Amino acid sequence: MTLSSTKLIPELQFYFNEFVVGSSVNRYGLNIASSIPEIYLQTKSFIELLFDDNYSYDSYKYLYNENTNRYSWPEIVKKRILIYPMSAKYYECTDDLTGENLFTLEDDDIVLLDALLAYRIDSTSVSIITDSTSTEFIDNVLYAKYDDLTTGLSKLIFIYLNLKIYDDYSLYNTETLIATNLIEYCFEAFLLDKIFDIVSAKET
Repeated sequence: MTLSSTKLIPELQFYFNEFVVGSSVNRYGLNIASSIPEIYLQTKSFIELLFDDNYSYDSYKYLYNENTNRYSWPEIVKKRILIYPMSAKYYECTDDLTGENLFTLEDDDIVLLDALLAYRIDSTSVSIITDSTSTEFIDNVLYAKYDDLTTGLSKLIFIYLNLKIYDDYSLYNTETLIATNLIEYCFEAFLLDKIFDIVSAKET
């Protein structure tokens, strides 16, 4: 079968692998993605921001450029993705503003990522005001209504921040997945693990 595109994003492979291996609830329920040596990762990726509780940078990147130099790809990538040599593409996170918004992040996603970044920098500094008429992050205050958020990722980050800041996971009161695309599915699994850890700690 010929695929039109087979895209590999090293940060997603690496950080999702790290999450699954260390997961409390998903370790045996999710297939573990092949990892990539950390030396090949670009720093400050928004994916690192999402999955790394110890994110240590004061900014993040979400645009990507295709690396067309196959000789520079990690050996594990050459062995696996080049099973599809006609469609294989390897992407790297970039500061270049002409890069591709590969995950089609929208305005609400960026606002919530900004709030998550502030939380990662100082977990005591961020607060949420939910009776807002718009979605903004100003002076470490997130003004947002969950029901007004327009993407699954922004809703998941909102629930994550509400969980971490206020110990409140009541917004995740559903048996239906919020996620509708790959990055959202991965982050929703991460979020469920965090909720499980908090609930388990309360029960003990």
